[in-house]
Amino acid sequence: MTDEPRQDPFDEAEYRRRQRSRANLMGWLLGGLAFLFFFITIARMVMPK
Repeated sequence: MTDEPRQDPFDEAEYRRRQRSRANLMGWLLGGLAFLFFFITIARMVMPK
């Protein structure tokens, strides 16, 4: 006999919470990267050659 693993009912609220969490993380990472590029650009413009 093979027992199939029991699947829990789909929890849409939990799915949306995880999706929102990932979206927030990606937003912060992209914002931080843009911030880093901005300051690197400013530093290169200010530093003498």
